[in-house]
Amino acid sequence: MIKIGARFKLLEPLSAHLWAGSRAPDACPTYKELTLRGFDVRLKRAGRTYELSTTDAPDGDGFHSRGLAFARRVVPLAPGTLLEQHIVLPNAGDTAGISWRLLGNKITTVRLTATPIFSSASRISSEIFVFEPEHEGGRLMWLPFRHAGKIIADTNANCTKPALGIDSEWQKNIAAPSAFVFDLGRNPALLLLSVELPRRGAMDPLIGEFLAHIAKSRSEDSNLKAAA
Repeated sequence: MIKIGARFKLLEPLSAHLWAGSRAPDACPTYKELTLRGFDVRLKRAGRTYELSTTDAPDGDGFHSRGLAFARRVVPLAPGTLLEQHIVLPNAGDTAGISWRLLGNKITTVRLTATPIFSSASRISSEIFVFEPEHEGGRLMWLPFRHAGKIIADTNANCTKPALGIDSEWQKNIAAPSAFVFDLGRNPALLLLSVELPRRGAMDPLIGEFLAHIAKSRSEDSNLKAAA
């Protein structure tokens, strides 16, 4: 497993009497907390399946920014083929981004399946990510708790039910709501998990830098191939 340990705070709705206008001056928003423990990542190539893993969260093998880190890792898959992985974890929490693509001069398609694994002190819903096209611009949504905000997945993957089973009694507060399946090539495969933002809320600017970095890498590769 690729260990992450990112914390997500899901805003709980105000009670009815506060919505009615009687909010106390010192009332504060309340949250349900969820932890993204990591990603179970499996690669399938030439009929064989491999698992990616790390011993800790990214901490120094990439370039740093205002957040915890942009971490880059390159893994050899076969002669002439490399797997590039990027992870971003803002210090503020509530968001985690991960991307993969293939590098090299002998690239053949690789199937990658990433399953995010969450845990909480409270029981987590067994629902899966669902596509909500009408109101959320085609995003995938998951409701971990009945009375709190949602987890949003922005991705270019196919979303499926996870093959990873989590059903032991001691794991009752751990959930793998969906698996995300990519057919890897030179173009980046992206999975961005974030919390549902309140009105006028804004995503951490580090995420914009992360997406721009991925786009820049893709553009540089295109220029190199054109020059060749």
